[in-house]
Formats: sequence, structure tokens, C-alpha cells
Amino acid sequence: MAQLSLGRGVLVCGAGPIGLITLAAARASGAHPIVITDLDSDRLAFARTFVPGCVTYKVNPELEPRANGRVIRELFGDLEYDSPETVLECTGVESSICTAAYSARRGGKIVVIGVGKEIINNLPFMHLSLAEIDLRFVNRYHDTWPPAIACLSGGILDLKGLVTHRIPLERASDAMRIAANPEEASIKVMVVDEVDITL
Repeated sequence: MAQLSLGRGVLVCGAGPIGLITLAAARASGAHPIVITDLDSDRLAFARTFVPGCVTYKVNPELEPRANGRVIRELFGDLEYDSPETVLECTGVESSICTAAYSARRGGKIVVIGVGKEIINNLPFMHLSLAEIDLRFVNRYHDTWPPAIACLSGGILDLKGLVTHRIPLERASDAMRIAANPEEASIKVMVVDEVDITL
């Protein structure tokens, strides 16, 4: 849906698991430069290791979305059309969607991949309208499995690095605690059944 192009800049908002997979897919598409944002410095550090060459921006929660968007645009260059043509919003958080709107270049597009609240009331409608920014939404589970399997089996994407913890099935409750605790710095916690099943 995003129709990324070789050598065209892209912004990924959110360095959680979905954002990191999106980052890897954007790199595999040939998009360049790629900037990824988050509030968490550890997640951004992980992103730089996971996809070397990406540029990271720690969103400043004290700034309004327009101001964060202005700083993000500067990471791409000085001109309007240096700004990202495509923004992949992976958080679903209202302030992040607004920042995405102010980051995209005139005539660009935003694809909201993240799942947020049922109703969002404060999108910058007039900015989106006057800048002719195409705002799209994607159900990330619809029609994604076949191409994802093809990318993984063909070696186009290697996502093994996202698994930061492997926990045996009998300790599944520990896995839930690790995944819910921000201090654990987990990305993906995998519960593994180590017992061989024979029929």
C-alpha cells in the first residue's frame, strides 16, 4: 500500500516490534534515507543495530507535533521535497499521527499501520487538506501473510534479531512479566516448547 521507491526517503514512526519490522521492510525495498522515531532511547539504539544506516529521532514530548515534525523534516534535508514522501505510522497514538502529518512532504502519504483508540478527534485536518497529504489506513493482518512468508523464506528479511528473550513454555507467566516490564528492554519475547512431541 505504501509503494515505497528505491532511493526515496521514508519516515517510520514507532520503534516497537511493528515499527522495527516496518523499518526492515522499508530498507529491503530500497527506501533511503530512513528515519525512525520513538520516545525510548533504548528502542532507537536497537533500531540502529537492527538496521544499520537508519537515522533515529527521539521524539520530544515537550514539543507539539508540528515542532517535532519540523525537526524530523530537517533530518531529510532543507527543501520541501527532501521531506519524506511516505510516512509509515506504527504506533496508532494520536500525537504520533499528528507528528507524521507535519513530517510528510506536500503531496506525500501517511500509512497508519498502528492500532490506536477507537476514535481520534484531533488530527490536523486543514494541514492534511492544504498540503494534499494522502492519509491511508491498513489492516496489518489483511493480505500480509503470503508476502511476509515469501520475504522471510527468500532471505529478503531476517527478523531473528527481534527476538530478545526465549522462555520455556512452563515459565510462560515469566514471559508475560518480561514483555510487560519496560525495564526489561524486550522487543519480542518468545515462549518456546522445548519438549519434542512424537506421535
